[in-house]
Amino acid sequence: MWTRLLESLTRPAETHDVLRPEVFLHRRRPEDVVIDVRTPEEFAQGHLEGAINLDLMAPDFPEKIARLDPNRTYYLYCRSGNRSGQAARLLRERGLEAYNIGGLEELARAGAPIVR
Repeated sequence: MWTRLLESLTRPAETHDVLRPEVFLHRRRPEDVVIDVRTPEEFAQGHLEGAINLDLMAPDFPEKIARLDPNRTYYLYCRSGNRSGQAARLLRERGLEAYNIGGLEELARAGAPIVR
């Protein structure tokens, strides 16, 4: 038991940092913010209903996250969960409550409404 606990505490954050889509759908409140960290072109092809687009690779991404409300909860996603994991870590480093909810297709399969 202690070995598993120690492994989970020392494992890199990316391996246990994704909130399962079903958990996100159950937890999400109207005041929470959903952020799509893909490019504007990817966002235009389809995104979660109500999501805002903050491109992780854009040069002004750090400035934009610096203006986020520290009293809100943020859920981030991308295509596969990689970029959203990086972005969620950056938000948490700024003291924000942020969760990586993975990839868009996985969210869609779980029943998240998609705008196309």
